[in-house]
Amino acid sequence: MHILIILVLSFVPMIVYAGFLWWLDRFEKEPPGLLLFAFIWGAVPAVILALIAEVILDVPISALATSSFTYDFLGSAIAAPLIEETAKGLAVLLLFLFIRREFDSPVDGLIYGGMAGFGFAAVENYFYFTSAYGDGGMGAVFGLAFLRAFLFGLNHAMFTGFTGIGMAMALEAKNFVGRFFYPILGFVVAVGAHAFHNGFATISSYSSGGGSILLAVLADWGGVILLLIFAFLIRKMETKHLQRFLTRPDIAEHIPPSEAALLISPPRRRAARFRALLGGDMGRWKKLGRYFQRVSDAAFNDHRARQGDAAARKRDAQMVKAMFDARDDISRK
Repeated sequence: MHILIILVLSFVPMIVYAGFLWWLDRFEKEPPGLLLFAFIWGAVPAVILALIAEVILDVPISALATSSFTYDFLGSAIAAPLIEETAKGLAVLLLFLFIRREFDSPVDGLIYGGMAGFGFAAVENYFYFTSAYGDGGMGAVFGLAFLRAFLFGLNHAMFTGFTGIGMAMALEAKNFVGRFFYPILGFVVAVGAHAFHNGFATISSYSSGGGSILLAVLADWGGVILLLIFAFLIRKMETKHLQRFLTRPDIAEHIPPSEAALLISPPRRRAARFRALLGGDMGRWKKLGRYFQRVSDAAFNDHRARQGDAAARKRDAQMVKAMFDARDDISRK
């Protein structure tokens, strides 16, 4: 029974947080398969890679450490952040390299990085909770779960979210310097935030006061709030992309202002689909969702084309056609 409880405490909070992160993507939902890939990468390959690398680096760390504190600090505040953020960030890098067209805005980078982080955190929590059970029973597990699954439950997602944002911001850059600089900056911030948390957590474990852990809590939640503010600002930017796309002569010719107002408003989109659901028209509910998705896809592709993306310019006509086909399908029985 205790194994089941530990599994629930390890995975359920991370899955709930992942659902909230998915909800933040208001206009253009990422494909479920890619989100699952990022989560599973964080839960399996990233954990395995991190464990192997940490075992290898334990040799030089042991040789350099002059005390137990130095050993713990080097391992948790230096080695672990570099290793774990690299292992988790590989999920975002693979998606960025091979399915770049799904990075429609910086929020997408945050979401893919966050999903990898939640997968990693779920498995890491399972290891920690199992160890705590062996040391102090379920009481120790619940105490640790409060810290790792709730108080610090968003940490791994936040750290890798910075890496994802950096990669997605590279697509917004108009020159080579920006495209090169943003991914490096995102990774450096991810490692730095991770190192800051681990460092103060280690110091706290060796000190009698709670100042270090309090500082880590304030910094961690400050980072989470910063990312939420960032997501809000990006949403405003995405709204502008939609507005500009819907005023294109070839688009505005077919979409009246009243419909355009609905398309740029997530609450109005949800209300339109909810009315279809209340009316028992599941077909219309699905078709509206498909149409809204196609509009967002075409609008963000239009933005990429304006940024000078040659592949996006080539896709434009095809995506606009798919959008209007989805629109016409709504009226068909």
